[in-house]
Amino acid sequence: MPMYENESISKAVSESVNEPVKPVTGSGVTTVYLVRHGTTAWNQALRYQGRADNPLDEAGEKQGACLKDYFKEIPVDLGVTSPLQRARKTLQYCLETQDHPVPVIVDPSVTEMDFGKVDGLTKEEIKAAYPEFYRMYVRNEDRGHAEAPGGESLVQVYERMRDGVLRIVSRHPGETIVIASHGTAIQSFLNFAYGIPPLEMKRFLLYNVSVSCVEIDADGKPTVRFVGDKHHVPEELQFSYGPSPEK
Repeated sequence: MPMYENESISKAVSESVNEPVKPVTGSGVTTVYLVRHGTTAWNQALRYQGRADNPLDEAGEKQGACLKDYFKEIPVDLGVTSPLQRARKTLQYCLETQDHPVPVIVDPSVTEMDFGKVDGLTKEEIKAAYPEFYRMYVRNEDRGHAEAPGGESLVQVYERMRDGVLRIVSRHPGETIVIASHGTAIQSFLNFAYGIPPLEMKRFLLYNVSVSCVEIDADGKPTVRFVGDKHHVPEELQFSYGPSPEK
């Protein structure tokens, strides 16, 4: 694993960082919480899940409920969700215990990677049908250059998430924003926030309903506060598909 000037990057790409640092929101600083959605039947079946609009399964609903207490003491100014129902429902859980109405934006820029023809396939099925994508993306041998057959490239996801989140932040400076999104999408933004170029993107271990936090100053400069916090989820409900590649 490459070492970076910021040692926390090397830790974050191999394990979730579960000792959150309390954000210090000041004038012009926007705090963004990135929440991965709860599980669906496809997650449990270890199927790649991009634009397929699957609902949360029973475990995903229970995971989502864990977010109520997480955000209970965090005053949220804005909720943002991808159009997919698994993210929309997850955001509902995040905002349920707020003591004030929170406006919600549905924004396609924070949706999951379009996996094209591999959407719904398992690793084994991808290996048989699309060996080059399997090598580059699933095995993580050339992740930055990976492009899903009939879908998006990882660089496109990186740029879409970067531009989308920064656009949202520019319109809500100094606010606290919760974004319910997806594994690959959130990983892409974290790579940007850590200053990792698109073609050198790394994987981050993000459990379902884990929370990551990035502060963005008035100049658009991001600072990662923590990655993949899952302390609010009971061990029996913790689930993550990846990031370890199949050998």
